[in-house]
Amino acid sequence: MEWRCEWCGKPHEKDNPPCDNCGHGKFEKAVVRQTDLGDGESDPTLVWVCTECGREHPKNSPPCSRCGSVSLEQRRQEIDESELTAPGYFDLLTPRYLAAVGVVFVLGVVFVLGVTGVVDLPGFGNGGVPAVENAPGNATQSGAVSLAAVEDSFTAELDDRLEDAGDGGVRRNGDLDTVARYLNQQSVREEFSNTTATRTVDDSVRDVASDACGRATPSVIGPVVLQRGDQPDGSAASLGAGLVEEFLG
Repeated sequence: MEWRCEWCGKPHEKDNPPCDNCGHGKFEKAVVRQTDLGDGESDPTLVWVCTECGREHPKNSPPCSRCGSVSLEQRRQEIDESELTAPGYFDLLTPRYLAAVGVVFVLGVVFVLGVTGVVDLPGFGNGGVPAVENAPGNATQSGAVSLAAVEDSFTAELDDRLEDAGDGGVRRNGDLDTVARYLNQQSVREEFSNTTATRTVDDSVRDVASDACGRATPSVIGPVVLQRGDQPDGSAASLGAGLVEEFLG
């Protein structure tokens, strides 16, 4: 089709007005616009704009579909390149999405800390060692002597003895400390409690000790009993050294 109605845009094979669609008495040459895509830029397109409301129409076909006006004006429309670009990753981030990512990150950190034993979580680390009920006595001190200081003295003295013998020192492990506390409380309850409870070791405690020792086989030595009155000054240092003597025989 080489001709079209200047008023409604209907194509015609010949320049023989009036238009059989709208009756307009003038035709115009039909022009086919080509877009050069080689340089990556958008070629302007022709649109018909209503002079009353600004509504754009693809062809000159009054009246306006919005306001009914019959006055349309031909204009060139530039395509904004920014409207053709895909959104970036940061454009897709929403507050809800960021909150979900933060929750997952916190849960992941807590899980790692639980697996490594930094924090105590149900099902991780020391969770397999049950509490000993009704263990008598004070677990932190005896009179004015701190039991933690006695433990430090015992560990330091034992390290010195082992290094002198060429066996290397001892290393602390949080899970083994929990197992040792469990066994000590069992021994104290059996020895000094008025109940008839006997010393027992749960299978879960054995599992925790085995996991902490790795390839080595854990063994329980003791209990080592030392009377405070047997030491000259009853200090934490002398009690720790005395326990090493009893432990090594």
